[in-house]
Amino acid sequence: MPGLILPKPVPPKGTIGIVAPAGPENDLSHLTKMAAFFQSLGFGVKIAGSCYEKCADYLAGNSDAQRANDVMAMFADEGVDAILCMRGGYGSNRLIPYFEGFDFARHPKPFIGYSDITYLHIYFNQQHGLLTYHGPMVRELLKGNDLTVTSFLGALAGKNDFILHHIPFYGPKTKLATGTLVGGNLTMVCTTLGTNCEIDTAGKVLFLEEVDEPPYSVDRLLSHLYNAGKLQVAAGIILGDFNVEDRPATCLLLRKMLEPLGIPIAHSVDSGHCQPLLTLPLGSQACLNPSGGQIIFSGSGWNWWRIRGMI
Repeated sequence: MPGLILPKPVPPKGTIGIVAPAGPENDLSHLTKMAAFFQSLGFGVKIAGSCYEKCADYLAGNSDAQRANDVMAMFADEGVDAILCMRGGYGSNRLIPYFEGFDFARHPKPFIGYSDITYLHIYFNQQHGLLTYHGPMVRELLKGNDLTVTSFLGALAGKNDFILHHIPFYGPKTKLATGTLVGGNLTMVCTTLGTNCEIDTAGKVLFLEEVDEPPYSVDRLLSHLYNAGKLQVAAGIILGDFNVEDRPATCLLLRKMLEPLGIPIAHSVDSGHCQPLLTLPLGSQACLNPSGGQIIFSGSGWNWWRIRGMI
């Protein structure tokens, strides 16, 4: 994996590009409202053509090639300072073959999205060394939750060093765990297995969230990761929101399946298909501090002396 490349902070009056790597937006007024929201903050807005089209009920754009070309064009455009994904759904994994030969690392800028966009985060993090952001997309930002918006704007400004306090952990563990933050949506993380985008969790802090799944499906997905050897080698795990069919049963299942790993596991973090939706810097360093109920993020890296000064 290449060395981490930090995105350039978005300047005042910078331009936000909106792309559609996955599903279509059935209510195009959301794009108009999103543009107005950014303009009210002083930003310019550029919306990719594939945001206005769909080639299937579950795919934006007129083709995979158009969606991929729009993503590459936004990265290459020096007039675009950050890239926001319109929505998730399905389709991000179909873009990877079209990216061959394009050097995303030459154009570091904030790239934000979640859910199906997980596939692109893993691709950009592992194959191009870019720090990217697991964060809200158009519909989530339009809900106007203050913490969601504040966290998102902090990412645009390049605030990659911060601490989450009052975080619950499984078990009374006192040891710290540090590692590169990787992951995203549980289903999409599993989808990478066996491909050239297969997630690397060795020595990493694995973030997972999920939506609309019954307990048996979450069990199957976690079992698949375990059987693939991905959970046992992680330094720690952060569980985001599991906005699933049976939340209480799933919470019990997560603890039963993951606590025996014997690594620090933070849970109930407000990031995923939820409000508020915290923006997390994928590719940054994450430190899990169970005894202090903290998760510490640093995009600029650290050493143990610095960590001790932050907790």
